[in-house]
Amino acid sequence: MRTLAPQTIDTLNASMLTIVQLVYMEFPGFPVALNSANRPIAYNSVMYEGAAGLGSVGAVEDSSGEVKGLQFELSGVPIEYMALALDDAAIVQGTPVTIRLAILDAVGQVIEAPIDWIGRMDTMSIQEDGETCSIAVTAESSAVDLLRGNALTTSNADQQFLYPGDRAFEYVASQAGTPVVWPTKQLFMAMR
Repeated sequence: MRTLAPQTIDTLNASMLTIVQLVYMEFPGFPVALNSANRPIAYNSVMYEGAAGLGSVGAVEDSSGEVKGLQFELSGVPIEYMALALDDAAIVQGTPVTIRLAILDAVGQVIEAPIDWIGRMDTMSIQEDGETCSIAVTAESSAVDLLRGNALTTSNADQQFLYPGDRAFEYVASQAGTPVVWPTKQLFMAMR
């Protein structure tokens, strides 16, 4: 259980509560930080530019047993973001994305910003109709990694890879399939 600071509790109990989404996309050498308000917001030494009305972030839906991705869209895109969307897919795919729900105080400063969603970008596409242009991004939740199998086995080679010099699985291959015969109770009776 997490305890909250007194200032956070006071803000949550106030008559008016302001919460914004902070979206941080960690492109190599070109991080993009946006927020759902209409002004820049600073958090953890990062300036999140205001993008209110310029885009949308899909609802973060949590459900047990199902891992859902996320889709967000940004319209009225600056030219440097357009170049990023047109660039090689290797830059976009796998880029870490973090979405936080920031609780703001009365003067608009971030009090708390717990992580709401973490994942990696999958695709980025440009949609245009001749007059307007927007970038649509799909992202995969990092929880998908929990559904993937483990590539390592209980073999000596994998054990040596993880812990060089450990001989715990050295004889597993030679002992596999060898029947284990337990003595009968007559043997123990005869030993008396």
